[in-house]
Amino acid sequence: MNYNYAIKYLEFEGKKDFLYFAFEEETGILTNFFTGEVVNFHKTILEQIEQVLSKKKRHVECSGNECYWNIGLKETLIVDNFANEGEPSEITVETSELKRLIDEWIAARDKFKEQKAKGEI
Repeated sequence: MNYNYAIKYLEFEGKKDFLYFAFEEETGILTNFFTGEVVNFHKTILEQIEQVLSKKKRHVECSGNECYWNIGLKETLIVDNFANEGEPSEITVETSELKRLIDEWIAARDKFKEQKAKGEI
């Protein structure tokens, strides 16, 4: 599956303050996962993914601020613990694809921080 997103920013006092990935509606749970979990726990999540992909662990289950995730060798289940009734509350993503998306987010975040430090944005 293709996970399309747009890079968006939250602004404070007219300045870009926070970068986030806004995924399309049908994969919107990923937006919540990235803003609630990846922002805070990206190193841990990447370590968990690597433990599974390297077969050191069969799977890893974890829960964060907004979501629960269960990382398997082929797929990762992400559940939005606070989804509104009647809205999708979970998504399954290929584990290797999730790793790729997190790596892209880290690269975008690092570039944003660099540009902000230089006063370019």
